[in-house]
Amino acid sequence: MKRKLLIPLDGSDFSLQIVRVVVDFFDPRDMVLLLLRIAPPLKMSLETVPARTLVGGVGVLSGSYERGEEGDSVLAEALQGVRDQLLAELRPEAERLRELGYTVKTDVQFGDPAQRIMNYASVEGVSLIAMATHGRSGFDRLVMGSVAERVLRNVAVPVLLLRPEVAAVARTAGERLALALGQGGDLRIAVATDGATFGQRAVTLASQLQQLLGGELTVLVTASDREGAGKAQQIMTDTTALLPSIGAGQMRSRAIVPLVGYADEEVLHSLQVNPVDLLVIGAFADRGAGGANVVGPTAYRILQEVQSTVLLVKGHRQLFRRVLVCAGVEDEALVTVGAQFAQSLGAQLDLLHVMPPSAAPYLSTEPGATMDVEAAIAQGTRLSAMLHKWEDKLEAHGFTRSSIVLQPGSVQEVILQRARDTGYDLVVAGSESTPGHFPNSIANTLVRYVDQSVLLVRTRTR
Repeated sequence: MKRKLLIPLDGSDFSLQIVRVVVDFFDPRDMVLLLLRIAPPLKMSLETVPARTLVGGVGVLSGSYERGEEGDSVLAEALQGVRDQLLAELRPEAERLRELGYTVKTDVQFGDPAQRIMNYASVEGVSLIAMATHGRSGFDRLVMGSVAERVLRNVAVPVLLLRPEVAAVARTAGERLALALGQGGDLRIAVATDGATFGQRAVTLASQLQQLLGGELTVLVTASDREGAGKAQQIMTDTTALLPSIGAGQMRSRAIVPLVGYADEEVLHSLQVNPVDLLVIGAFADRGAGGANVVGPTAYRILQEVQSTVLLVKGHRQLFRRVLVCAGVEDEALVTVGAQFAQSLGAQLDLLHVMPPSAAPYLSTEPGATMDVEAAIAQGTRLSAMLHKWEDKLEAHGFTRSSIVLQPGSVQEVILQRARDTGYDLVVAGSESTPGHFPNSIANTLVRYVDQSVLLVRTRTR
């Protein structure tokens, strides 16, 4: 039988951060997730409440109204309306968890948060409670009197507590992107174009990603001050035409920002002032002639300097059906982002890890041969621990161990060969943010030599 895991929520993003921990630690096959929204007691003015309700013992003056107690229909209808609204707010998170394979139940309780959590845990027979808390240490913890403290002291089941202000701080742009993708609706996407062919393809792709991933989209339209107002207006008109119409209720989710000057300087300055989680770009007008892998100096400088994760649009494929994620030993955020993207796009995923042949002498060293994942896991080494983590992250997004590919050889050579010989549409790799490091990096090699679009996930800070 599956065990029940209770997740108390108060409607804030703060409380929701415990959900990502639950997903990382608990298999959907083992747990039923109970999302419990705790809301303040319903309050109504005395003018709307008949005297018999007050006499009947319903404490409206203190703002509490217990479910199931007899009272006036006006109060009952108001309570049900609030309850329905709060259940609707829980629905997106519940559906996201169901897509990951979890069985999810949602409920709403009104009243004192700690007492409601304890009562619900007892009635439902939960095995574990997981919640976020503004935890403290030492003497402060003993006297803080928080909801978490009361729950911890009074329930008979284990309690998993997360301190988001410490534990959930994303250190790199890749971690921030993974967190934004996991939360849903908080993703900030920007796309930059100067009206050139690949820039306009980037605009179309960014708009599609917004529809799939949610969040906000900012379109940065650049024009040189030497080209004149007429040219700038034409670029703006052409770019706007690429964006599908949206309803009035969604107008805040999209903004078009004109920038005049050198494209790389203007884009970098704009993103410094208004950071984003994901930047989508294609080659700019200075790309020149050449094959699909030509980037041009403007896009290249942006790739080196920008601090966000970057999706570089190359080639002619606008739909990503096969994704190659190239991960190193420490690239946990990269694996998460790659799996999130592939899942959202409905794409097939291969997770490639390249090793020197000497690291696995028990496996084939024939050119192009792949290693046996089962055998690597059985070794009980650091590699097997890493593979277990990757397997859990992949399963959380609908993929299996069979998606992992281990191959010996030179990292750059193996990746380039697989990208060339296999029909991938998108290559995902880590990229350090330091501009001075970029020219000698694997990310730079992919940008310059693969024909596919490339997602560079920032895995380091300056």
